[in-house]
Amino acid sequence: MRSLFSIVLLMVLGSALAYKSYSGYQVLKSAPLTAASMPYINRLSKHFDFWGTPGVGRPATVMVSPEQAPLVVAAFNRMRISHEVLIPDLGPEVERERLEREALEVAHSMKPREAVYDRYMSCQEIHHYMRDLSAAYPEIATGIIFANGTEGHKVKGIKISNGNVGQKALWFDCAIHAREWITPPVCLRIIDEVIADPALRDLADWYILPVANPDGYNYSITTDRFWRKTRSPNPDPDCPGTDPNRNFDFLWDAGNPTDYCSEVYPGTNAFSEPEVSGIGNFILDIADSLVLYVAIHSYGEQILYPYGHTVEPVPNVDQLIAAGTASADAIAAVAGTTYTVENSASGLCKKHLKNCE
Repeated sequence: MRSLFSIVLLMVLGSALAYKSYSGYQVLKSAPLTAASMPYINRLSKHFDFWGTPGVGRPATVMVSPEQAPLVVAAFNRMRISHEVLIPDLGPEVERERLEREALEVAHSMKPREAVYDRYMSCQEIHHYMRDLSAAYPEIATGIIFANGTEGHKVKGIKISNGNVGQKALWFDCAIHAREWITPPVCLRIIDEVIADPALRDLADWYILPVANPDGYNYSITTDRFWRKTRSPNPDPDCPGTDPNRNFDFLWDAGNPTDYCSEVYPGTNAFSEPEVSGIGNFILDIADSLVLYVAIHSYGEQILYPYGHTVEPVPNVDQLIAAGTASADAIAAVAGTTYTVENSASGLCKKHLKNCE
């Protein structure tokens, strides 16, 4: 018993020692931004860690280290952007969350595998859960491996279908940005609902990917709470990873800077990341039947529709707005939370501007 306790204690201490400290980091929040301030904010967002997408009429939220704080505050003052300190010291919050998560993980370790919503599940737990679902419901649930990450974690999803010929397809992915831990539970809840309701399966074939960036997600749990990118190596060994959201082969930034440390670094070329390449190839395979693609992100109560590079409307913009509004109304009815429905690029660029970020 003593040796077992010693092993557990060493594991806990090792976890604490390996985890990146955010002691002294602050989170700053600006007043709602104006159109005049956006070019400066967009430039800042390439070098500092903004949470969510800054936009006209919305506040900007940025996490800064003790060294970065005076630089960002000076930039806000130069731009005459009023701001406040939202979180004066992020370190205790990160440590509290880590301890709570590890305690809940131990408490659940002896229970049957199931999707849980009182803590954040590890990538391994999520993959095991989907594997068990596929074994328990082989007639409707099929596991899919889209790719292997650079560090070896599999990009695993699930197809849920009644097997009806000629059905349309729906796609949902979560956690393409590693630190957005609140998103996998959304995908898991969708899986639970569709497994339980044959009427939903009669509507379409459902493709659900709870962790689109498993290497990064695992690293954010074991080492760095705010890790966002993939874990692929870069020429600068101190700055690995690519923003997978900017690695798809659509208006990829062919003239990208070599700022490997940037949270929005798009990679050496489109589809350079195996996670993104695997997802992209699969989407092409089901493109003829695909009628809905939903990427679940966190930070901000927004339902965004394309395009993300221009406010020029897509051909079915009215349909997208109607679907988004219905979704926002349903969320408000259940949770009382207000979501806005808007074009992804709104607030980021002026009309007809094609290269907004």
